[in-house]
Amino acid sequence: MPDVEVPRPSPLRALKTHLQLLRASTARSKWLGALCWLLAFGLLLAHALLQDLRQQRQAFHQATELLLQNSSHRLRGSELLQAEAADIAARALDDGQERIRALALTATRNQPQLYFIGYQPLVGQEQRADFEARLSQRLGKRYALLDYLHGQHNDWRDPAAWRPAPPRSRYLPLSMAEPGLGSTDWREMGLDLLNDSVLSSSINRALGHLQASSPTLRLRNGEFGIALFQTVYRIAPPSPVPMVRIEQAAGVVMQVLYLKPLLALPPSLAGRYSLQLLRRDGDAAPLRLAVERDSGRLARLLPRLSHRGALPSLPYDLVLERQLQFERLSAAELALCMLFALLPAYLLWMALSLLEYNRQAREQIQDDIFREREYASVALRGIGDAVISVDTRQIIQYLNPAAETLLGLPAAQALQRRLQQVAPLHYEFSRQPTQDPMEQAIASRQVVHLAQNCYLKRHSGEKLLVEGSVAPLLGRNGQLIGAVLTFRDTAPIRRRMLAALEASETRLRQHEMELARVARINTMGEMASGIAHEINQPLSAIMSYCQAGLSLLDDDEIDMAMLRRALTSSVNQADRAGRIIHRLREFVTRKNQQLAPVQLNQAVHNALSLLDYELQDHDIHIEQNFAPELPVVYADTIQLEQVVLNLARNAVEAMEHTRPWGRLNITTRKQGERVQLIISDNGSGIPADKLDRIFDPFFSTKPNGMGLGLAICQTAIEAFGGKLSAGNKPGSGAEFIIDLPCAARSMAVPSGVEA
Repeated sequence: MPDVEVPRPSPLRALKTHLQLLRASTARSKWLGALCWLLAFGLLLAHALLQDLRQQRQAFHQATELLLQNSSHRLRGSELLQAEAADIAARALDDGQERIRALALTATRNQPQLYFIGYQPLVGQEQRADFEARLSQRLGKRYALLDYLHGQHNDWRDPAAWRPAPPRSRYLPLSMAEPGLGSTDWREMGLDLLNDSVLSSSINRALGHLQASSPTLRLRNGEFGIALFQTVYRIAPPSPVPMVRIEQAAGVVMQVLYLKPLLALPPSLAGRYSLQLLRRDGDAAPLRLAVERDSGRLARLLPRLSHRGALPSLPYDLVLERQLQFERLSAAELALCMLFALLPAYLLWMALSLLEYNRQAREQIQDDIFREREYASVALRGIGDAVISVDTRQIIQYLNPAAETLLGLPAAQALQRRLQQVAPLHYEFSRQPTQDPMEQAIASRQVVHLAQNCYLKRHSGEKLLVEGSVAPLLGRNGQLIGAVLTFRDTAPIRRRMLAALEASETRLRQHEMELARVARINTMGEMASGIAHEINQPLSAIMSYCQAGLSLLDDDEIDMAMLRRALTSSVNQADRAGRIIHRLREFVTRKNQQLAPVQLNQAVHNALSLLDYELQDHDIHIEQNFAPELPVVYADTIQLEQVVLNLARNAVEAMEHTRPWGRLNITTRKQGERVQLIISDNGSGIPADKLDRIFDPFFSTKPNGMGLGLAICQTAIEAFGGKLSAGNKPGSGAEFIIDLPCAARSMAVPSGVEA
């Protein structure tokens, strides 16, 4: 069929036809168009975001370089200031303190990081009193050398922690702090720096190595700072030996710097970066100097930038961090991305709609014509017989009136149901596994004829012997689209059926004889194990009598009467044991088991066929739930059928007084690599106190039972590598489960029997 062309008589008509085509497109086309739009929108949006993130990374690297440059520049200015103050202190000028004070006042104008600077001389014990008096006069208040007992923080805020400094060989008191910190209310004045727990290690390092820096300090205004120390020596140049150089020290120039101004970011970058100060040796916790603003949960999905740079001449590193954000994601950019993404999505949607419209129109017409022609042809070929057409899943699609008549089921109740539920095929007394003809025809794509012993179980329960075939149903491209089952009732052909019935009766009689013989064999085996103690008793008596006779022969005067009685008793006991064995040999002739692959469903059907009269006589309803495609088991067919027959008869006897009727349930199923047969009833069940003993030989719950039936069944099943267990169902009734291993895969064939 040619492709359908969309007419275009006018632009308005073309637009209307175009919209109808898009509206009638399949969900697949719409979803693909939407997916294309999402993909295009995602690509455009990702491009914009990548550009934004690239610019943010460049800005981060520029901010890092700017921070390090500014910090290095400010630190260099502080070092020059400290070097000038050290030079003034080294010359020991009379106006040295005034010069250092003027130098500090000048530095505060362009060095906002300066907290204070001052020269702190070393004072010996003999100079302490004079030094305290001189400083008290200069400051206008009492000046004394003090110690401070530090707590958790590196500050000097607790007034109760100050103590007078004890006598020491020398001190390094805090005596100068410019600009402006030498006021009368500044408590730190007089602190012995050389023995302070926070600063002593840094000062000792400066005395031996000229320069040093302190840990981070908590200053009086709550901000963090750091102290720089530079030693002034009495001798220039000082000794290269650190211990000697410490003795040559005259004092220390101490400069305390604010950390925030020293390491400050430009105002335009405030709130966008996090800044931390870390010691390289890891002795102290990181000090956070700046915190960025919260960027929201969405921004946390993006990576976080981090850079760690070293500060020159200080044992610290700067860690600058920034969270990438969606800065350029505005509503206008989103709208543009969505608009540009519509174009490829629309073109794809239109193309798919046209292709789908043409394909559906062409295939629908061709499939309808071919399917109608094929169904009509098959129906005409099988018009005289019952015809059932199924698809590849064996779901019934069509059946003719003849099939309705033979099945006893109207077409409305049979259509769209599985074939095995409507027309289950069974095989009478089949000893070998039989493959399902429907599955065989579908697999081989060839016509398969039904077996001669095949019968159909109608909806009413009546058995109907049938003959016929299964033919595969192929599509126009040769693909398999289903199969057709054709069968007929063989009742009109009396002569052929008579011969088949006679053969079936012969097989039935032979089957019953073999079942009876196997029952005797199994019964005798259990009886032999059960009465072994009876044979053991005469043997024990014989041994006792013979030992007594030997003892009499050892006497000097032999009592012939006693010896005769002992020998006579031994002969009697031997005769008793012989009679027991003779009866066992007469009861059965031993024969080896004939193990072969057995189809469990078929074996159950064979055994139940012998119970039809008993089931009807006791008004017992049977429910059969057979699993399809059940693997075969490796067992003796006759013994397996005998076990099923014994368990079913026990169930029938247990339901003798069940009202309104008894219900026998037979179920087969596959459990992993094993096959199970479950036989249950709705009788009185097994007493709970006797459930553990029902398989013991000579134990029975029946008034006149021998107690060997279940023991025989258990022995037979265990001989096949299986297991027989019993229990009670919830409510009422007993349940027996036969669990058998599956045969090798080379022996397993699909089941041809379903119920």
